[in-house]
Amino acid sequence: MPVNDMMTRFWQQSGSQIHTVDLNFAPTHTFVTAALSGTTGRGTQFCGIVGARTRPRPGGEEFPETFGNWFQWRSSLFRQNMTSVTCGIATGEDQTAQGLFTLSFF
Repeated sequence: MPVNDMMTRFWQQSGSQIHTVDLNFAPTHTFVTAALSGTTGRGTQFCGIVGARTRPRPGGEEFPETFGNWFQWRSSLFRQNMTSVTCGIATGEDQTAQGLFTLSFF
């Protein structure tokens, strides 16, 4: 199956927070990866895939899927007919983290 398109998103955050972003697109077979590309400070920093939505039938209902708390987020995910993915980064006090999210569309 050839890759038709790719998209990457990178962001950095600091402080004690969890930040998420939704990436929306037309239904397509999609493989998503999340990577923590840099950190500073002590403690735990995390980035991952918070959830996704799929639409199995054109014009049909979307089905959401979530992966729980930040320590349960996925590092990769493939779904057919994905329409949205939610990516997130979690940091603690006096911490900075950089996350890179890559989507491959088939």
